[in-house]
Amino acid sequence: MIYVKPLTTEETITLNEMHKNHPLHMSRKRAHSIFLSHQGMSVPMIYSIYSVSRQTVSTWFTKWETLGICGLVDNSGRGRPSLLSDEQKSAVIRQVKKYPRSLKAVLSNLSSELGFTMSIDTLKNICKQAGLVWKRVRKSLRKKRNQDDFDVSKEELKLLIQQHKDNEIDLCYFDESGFTLEPCVPYAWQPVGKTIEIPSSKSKRLNVLGFVNRDCKFNSFVFEGSINSSCVVACIDAFSHQIKIPTTLEIDNASTHTSHEFNNNLKAWTERGLTIYRIPPYSPELNIIEIIWRKIKYEWLPFSAYESYHSLEQELFQVLSNIGKNHKVVFS
Repeated sequence: MIYVKPLTTEETITLNEMHKNHPLHMSRKRAHSIFLSHQGMSVPMIYSIYSVSRQTVSTWFTKWETLGICGLVDNSGRGRPSLLSDEQKSAVIRQVKKYPRSLKAVLSNLSSELGFTMSIDTLKNICKQAGLVWKRVRKSLRKKRNQDDFDVSKEELKLLIQQHKDNEIDLCYFDESGFTLEPCVPYAWQPVGKTIEIPSSKSKRLNVLGFVNRDCKFNSFVFEGSINSSCVVACIDAFSHQIKIPTTLEIDNASTHTSHEFNNNLKAWTERGLTIYRIPPYSPELNIIEIIWRKIKYEWLPFSAYESYHSLEQELFQVLSNIGKNHKVVFS
């Protein structure tokens, strides 16, 4: 079969949804191949794209023509039956959870303690079947916080968010973050057998004090060196003179936010329409500006920023000036 029959509008929508959202990679691939054929792409081009044989693509087309969308999904039980029992698979997963950073340690334990061996590829497949994925481990302060206070604050913020949506207030978030020539190491697509290397060295620290609202309107102040209460107060004071409607500013409990100098300015800010809302200790996920810092460090700053301190300054200011424009986060 060289081409599939022309698709109806409903079939096109269904195949597009399958290509984008189906949980199985092979089913997404088959759906896309049918759509490509519908657009006039030849079989040789399709099998070269997916690195499969001509017969495989022809089989996909035949199953589509005879079975429709069901022909693009593998039947249950396809492939060789597993050599491991459910009990053995459970034992494997327990070992993986015990040693989550090293599959080699898991394989060693399976051999010495449970008396069976397998390849590392088989082990990876068992992990995937159990819903496990290899990803970066997150630092967390969750165990240190008071969960009741966190839950109360979360509910209060829901009300503030709704007031923001109703244009009754502007809800903004404030925090500080630092940037040096020691980069946060991101994931990146890299050629097999090669590794992208990012320059890294000691340098002065650029501290950014930022304000962002739920519409991703962003303002910032940048300082070299340490930040004290006077810096924080000066920035919030300048911000308070810019607000147009009553504004709630969410902050954390850093020492620069709880000092006498800071608290002495609360009354003046309130009179200008700026209310300070403190989130509970150890609750950074309640402050959405943390997403902005993460985006800057892991996505928006180019690798060239770490070539020199001058480059870091230039690239950082370029990113900061484009937040809300070229760089934007849509907060739910």
